[in-house]
Amino acid sequence: MMTNAAKIAELKREWEGVIKMRERMRLLVVATFAGGAITGRALADVMYNLPVLLAFDVLGQALTAMRDEKLFACPRKFLGDLMDGSKSALPWIQFNNLRDGVRRRNEIAHDGMLFDSVQCLQDIASIEEQLVAWSIIDKK
Repeated sequence: MMTNAAKIAELKREWEGVIKMRERMRLLVVATFAGGAITGRALADVMYNLPVLLAFDVLGQALTAMRDEKLFACPRKFLGDLMDGSKSALPWIQFNNLRDGVRRRNEIAHDGMLFDSVQCLQDIASIEEQLVAWSIIDKK
């Protein structure tokens, strides 16, 4: 898999940012519910969309680095294109789920769409599972 140790270390730092944001969001949601706010559930749905964007950014950076290491060829730089270009060259765990996640990520980033917290947490977990399988991050 990826051999650039500096890039792997950078991706690990980026992923730690995803984890920290996800945990901060969880704490905010818990605090909101504890305070009796009726908007807590809606707030959770909004907040968990932010770490999804970060998580898919880390996946994109990993794919770009692997492309640059010539593990697969793809002339384009967009995440969906990188995934499609790497589909047969890299060992994917849940390619179709992650590809659907890219569509959701694009809807969040480009259309202001918001997905519920359950979906967001599933997308983050799928990315984490893939990055662990590629030995880019360690299982927590």
